[in-house]
This record gives sequence, C-alpha cells and structure tokens, in this order.
Amino acid sequence: MAAHDGFDSPPTSMAALQALSIAARRGEAQAPKLTPGGLKLLEQLLAAPELAATLSISALATQHGVNASSLTRLAHALGLTGFKAFQALFRADAATGAFYSTRAERLLDLGQIPSDGDHPVRQQMLWQEEMGNLSRTAEGLDEAMLAGAVRALIDARRVHVVGQRACFAGAHYLSYYLSYLRSDVRLIDSVGGINLEAVRELEEGDLVVGISYRPETRSSVDYCHQALEQGAQLLALTNHPAARLSTMTEMTLLASAEGPFFFNPMSSLFVVIEMLLSHMAHDMGGDAVSSIRRREALIARWQIE
Repeated sequence: MAAHDGFDSPPTSMAALQALSIAARRGEAQAPKLTPGGLKLLEQLLAAPELAATLSISALATQHGVNASSLTRLAHALGLTGFKAFQALFRADAATGAFYSTRAERLLDLGQIPSDGDHPVRQQMLWQEEMGNLSRTAEGLDEAMLAGAVRALIDARRVHVVGQRACFAGAHYLSYYLSYLRSDVRLIDSVGGINLEAVRELEEGDLVVGISYRPETRSSVDYCHQALEQGAQLLALTNHPAARLSTMTEMTLLASAEGPFFFNPMSSLFVVIEMLLSHMAHDMGGDAVSSIRRREALIARWQIE
C-alpha cells in the first residue's frame, strides 16, 4: 500500500476513499485515473454510503443507472480486488456508528453544502429539498397501499408502534394520535432499551408499525422480525424501498428523505403519518368522533394540560 499526499492507494477506509475522490476531481497527478463516468459514480456512492453498504452489486447498479460491471471496473481502478473489497469499506464505516458525522464531512468536502456563510442560500436550499421530498412522496404514494394500511390500523386487535433514535419522534406522534381513534395502542420506547418482552403479547390479528430510516436501528428491525414470527402484520414506514423493514413486508409506505444534509429530513414522514390518521378518521366516521370525545373527556377529568 502506498501513501499519496493524504490518501492511501488502494484505499483502506472511507476517509481515504473520500480523499482519493477529491484528489481525482482536482486532477492531482498521484490520483487514480478514473473516467468521468467512474468519478461521477464514485461521488454518488460517497454521497449515499448507506446504499453502497447494504445493496447487492446488481441492486446498487440499478440504483445508480449503470451496469454491475461499472462497479467492478471502478473498484479495480481504485486498486481494489473487486466489488466485495470496495463494499467492505462502506460496511466498515457504517459499523462504526459515525454515519452522520462522516456524511456531513463528506458532503462538505464534495461541495454539496454551501459553506460560504450565505445563510439565505442554505435556507433556500433546505426549502427546495424539503419541497422535493414532499413532492416525491406524494407522487410515489400507492393509494391501494395507503388504503390497506389504514384498514390494518382500524382492524388490528392491538397496535405496537416502534421507532428509535430520530424516528422515535414519528413513532410517538403516530401512537399518541392513534390512541385518540382506537384502543390498545402501545408505543415501544427506548427507555432502558427496547422492551422485547412486549413483543411476546403480539400474535395473529395484531399489527406492528415499524418506523426506521437508514441507517436502520437493529433493535427496531429485530422487534418487527419477532412480531412477524408470532403472526402479527407489519406496516413499514421508511425512506427507501431497499430498507430492511421494507423487505420484510408487502405493506410499506415510503417517505422521501433526500438532500445534501447530515440528517435525515423528516417532513415527509410526518405528512405520511397525518395522511394515515386523517384517512383512518374518515373511514371510521362517527366511531372516530365518539372515540375522540371519550379521550377528551378523560383528559378533562384528569385535568391534563
């Protein structure tokens, strides 16, 4: 392995791979000779490392609109033995738990986040990206899938809602307002770690709503997997069709979360949740009104503010 002005060749880490990419973009003499298409592909992979870490070579190629052989050629051009060695760099990075910090650093280095102190530019960029996420979510919404999810929420005997880390906000929001419309709703929180004992009560006729954005939380995935093994249904709310939760069920609603930011944008998730709740209330009709009134009476009785 040779070191070249701040990067290793072949690269042995994501940091080295990023430095190598920047050197290639600048045309530095010691950088690997990549074709314009190869460099573009590398930068796309670095901007979405969670996909590169988890998808198969064929799925990753389809995601980026190239042939699988393009990924193999890119790996060889970087001095690696093949795609497996290339993907191992992304997987090792994902396993460190530094997803958000490395993503922010990578996006800044690749010039995808304005860094000149121009706050109006950053604000406009954020608005545009969030509007784009909302538009993509609405355009990609499967009305039949939405109707099926609403029906499942109404008909289930018990509903467990699980979402950790950033997705806990969406899980809490859904479970709170869902409890206005029906009984037997349980939020699976992370206080002291996910209580896997709670999943033991789920069986056929029950529903678990799993909310997880990539990089997915293993405890949420494990909870949903155990619920499925016990006969419960799974409704997945996630940001990518290749997410693990999405592959575990045929009932998935996608909320777009794209953008050149270190965090996962959540606006689309809350809109999807609001659509579920509003459609559910509409389908329930007078029963929804009665349920909400009972909840309000309970709140008034206990003087909950």
